[in-house]
Amino acid sequence: MIAQADNNNLYFANSTGLLEYNGENWNLYPVPNNSIVRSVKVIDERIYTGAYMEAGFWEKNEFGTLEYTSLMSLFDGKIGDGEQFWEIDFLDGLVIFRSFGGIYFYNQETSSVVKMKNPEGKPVSGIFKVENELYFQIVAGGLYKVNNGSSTLVIPYEALGDRTIMQFYIKENAFYLVTGKTEFLVWEKGSMLENKKPVNAELGNPTILDAIYLPNGKMVLGTVGEGVLELSAEGAIINKFNQENVLLNNTVLDLFIDKEDNLWAGLDYGISIIQLKSSFRSFQDNRGEIGSVYASFKKDGDLYLGTNQGLYYRKSGDTKFELIPGTNGQVWFINEVGGVILCGQDSGTFLIKENKAEKVCDRLGTWVIKEYKEGVLIQGHYNGISFLRLTNGELEALPMLPDFPHSSKFIEIDEEENIWISNEHKGVFKLSLQESLGISDSENYKFTGESGITSSLFQFNDTIYYSSKQSIYQFREDLDQFSSENQLNNLIASYERVSGKMVGENNRDKLWGFAEDGIFSIQKAKLNNAYDLNFIFVNQEFRNIAIGYENISHLKDDKYLLGTANGYLKLNDQEKATREVAIRLNRIEVSALDAPFEPVKLDEFKEFDFDHNNINFHYSVPVHNKYLEALYSYRLVGLSNNWSTWSSLPEANFKNLGYGDYAFEVKAKVGPAETNVAVYEFSIDRPFYLSIWAIAAYVILFVLILYAVHILNRRHHRKTVQENERELKMKHLQAEQEIIKLRNDKLEQEMASKNRELAVSTMSLIRKNEFLTNIKDKLKDAEGSSKVNSVIKTIDKDISEEDNWKFFKKAFSNADKDFFQNIKQKHPELTSNDLKLCAYLRLNLSSKEIAPLLNISVKSVEIKRYRLRKKMNLDREINLTDYILAL
Repeated sequence: MIAQADNNNLYFANSTGLLEYNGENWNLYPVPNNSIVRSVKVIDERIYTGAYMEAGFWEKNEFGTLEYTSLMSLFDGKIGDGEQFWEIDFLDGLVIFRSFGGIYFYNQETSSVVKMKNPEGKPVSGIFKVENELYFQIVAGGLYKVNNGSSTLVIPYEALGDRTIMQFYIKENAFYLVTGKTEFLVWEKGSMLENKKPVNAELGNPTILDAIYLPNGKMVLGTVGEGVLELSAEGAIINKFNQENVLLNNTVLDLFIDKEDNLWAGLDYGISIIQLKSSFRSFQDNRGEIGSVYASFKKDGDLYLGTNQGLYYRKSGDTKFELIPGTNGQVWFINEVGGVILCGQDSGTFLIKENKAEKVCDRLGTWVIKEYKEGVLIQGHYNGISFLRLTNGELEALPMLPDFPHSSKFIEIDEEENIWISNEHKGVFKLSLQESLGISDSENYKFTGESGITSSLFQFNDTIYYSSKQSIYQFREDLDQFSSENQLNNLIASYERVSGKMVGENNRDKLWGFAEDGIFSIQKAKLNNAYDLNFIFVNQEFRNIAIGYENISHLKDDKYLLGTANGYLKLNDQEKATREVAIRLNRIEVSALDAPFEPVKLDEFKEFDFDHNNINFHYSVPVHNKYLEALYSYRLVGLSNNWSTWSSLPEANFKNLGYGDYAFEVKAKVGPAETNVAVYEFSIDRPFYLSIWAIAAYVILFVLILYAVHILNRRHHRKTVQENERELKMKHLQAEQEIIKLRNDKLEQEMASKNRELAVSTMSLIRKNEFLTNIKDKLKDAEGSSKVNSVIKTIDKDISEEDNWKFFKKAFSNADKDFFQNIKQKHPELTSNDLKLCAYLRLNLSSKEIAPLLNISVKSVEIKRYRLRKKMNLDREINLTDYILAL
């Protein structure tokens, strides 16, 4: 079975558990006993499943994953050994479980299970909810209706026989049934009628395991061996879906219509989806029978395909293409020109009449054929151009145009019959021809600065355009050049084109281009001079044709055929409203470095510790369209305010996020429409080393460091000041010492000078006294007269003059001012005469030199010295003069 939830998730009863699909990812949830899940039903927020001896429900937990609750304890004593629950439905607030053993009603409010009484005691083959009533069929029995917990027979076994009802509906009290053998029955007024359908005539009675009635009266059958059959209201086969075109397997076990009216097929092997209401119809050449389609043309219901293998033809009403004989090889062109159908092929040009081809020109490689003027057709070849003359339906090949050897893939004819030709390497040529079809004038327009590979030439709205992959250039007659300043170029500027190929429609003012994620058409607006652009989303991977060889052709009305690498797509040009879709976050995971990821609650603000700063987001948009792809863009506010580029990857990963507050935002784009923005806010805590307490500790530590630095600075400053003071003191001391030294030097100089003066004065005094003594001695020899005696007395007086001593003492004190004080302190008993002797001895004078100064004899000096030693109490070993000199 298959079921869908309100959030558009799809659930599949799978052989290994419950399979969940959210539009991007598949998740498998095994049941507790690991048995095959047979049935599934979504009721509100619960997903009910039935399996072998197991029934219960799943609910999303806070992390976005499913958790299972078993109900088997409520079935105790009510089920038999080996029962399996094959179907689940919901009616009047009761969940209905169906096994072969019976029907069980689970009341969600009272959490109780009641088994309905089996009216025949036989296995129950199926249950049906029709018009809000519950029906069930008994194997080899009848069809019953449930009324207030009891059963009422509706169709007896005698009418049904051994037929197994797959589906039915009621109309005007008649039951319209389809059985497991593709039998269409009508039960009305107590009688059973069989209504043969065209499908029976075509396929007989294939076995079916499921059937669905569509609102438009059509029916879909899931068969065994024939795949999925789409039937009209009359029972004719509209479409077959099998392994040849879309299915993985031809045995269909279950069918389900989702909210977008897509048909899901649960197969014996695999799951397939069929978009019954898609505007696209695809023909896939999975076996390579026709090849890649490079050109197509449809006339009167007959379809021609020009491929890399030849020209194929399918007559109206047929299902298979046939190769037209003789056209083997690369076909570049197929269309009606001048009233005849022509094919441009690798070996030349062919005239096509239904399923036959006649070669009319063997010029090497025909790219394109157009009508030049009445009765004359122009052809573009690998190595130039040539003409065909058309007369009464007969074609005559004319010679190649001389002096023009260039490949001519695109040709346009303007109103003045000028021929415009584009070449991928040479640019655009404008040729004017003579009546004889010779060149009368030519001009070459080159496009420097960009590649001409995949470029094209087209005429639109009576104007010539050249298109490269980057730009569209319009020919300006007033400037006689191509200009990129034009409405078409501005209109397609925002689209990423896969090539410069642009295709204009004959007799229809419509232009086609090819982008990465789709194709677009341009036509004139109805109310002004602007252009309207209609974009059809068909991703390049589905088109997959060689770049520069894109092709599209008009079939009828708004139907077009787009050639692809392995077949073609039929599409409708009418723009369809895009269904509004919403994006959702499915799962959020966080982890520490090199640790496994852990799920996170989806519906609450979360604070993660700093170690868990790696985070993954998983999101999806449930889009089930083959040609539409959901593209996602996200941003993490707090890390960057810029949205990411659009990507199909349904997840975003962030590693090593820093601390702070974040808001993850994601949106999706499906076709032209953008979804809502899903938001998840979270924060990452600061690391422990940046926590408030850590910062407070850092502040305190910083303050302490500042204080310590302050203290150290103060100490250092104090030490520096002390050192400076010490240094200053040292400098002052040195200066003082210098001053003292200078003073001492000066004193020494003065002392020396005074000593010299003292020595001079002493020596003068000694000489004077000696001189006077000598005179006195001579006068004594002549003594006798009173005058002589008077002179002698005068001399004696002069020798012993106290003034002489005073003068000497002053000079001596200036030279040795502390001597008398020191010696007096040491020897206070010394008399003034003793001090005189000490002073003379201090001058290191001999006894002979002292005698004249004292006016005594030398012997008397010796006596005085002796007496002085006695007073000083000096030992014999001490020299008196040395002692005095040392004081």
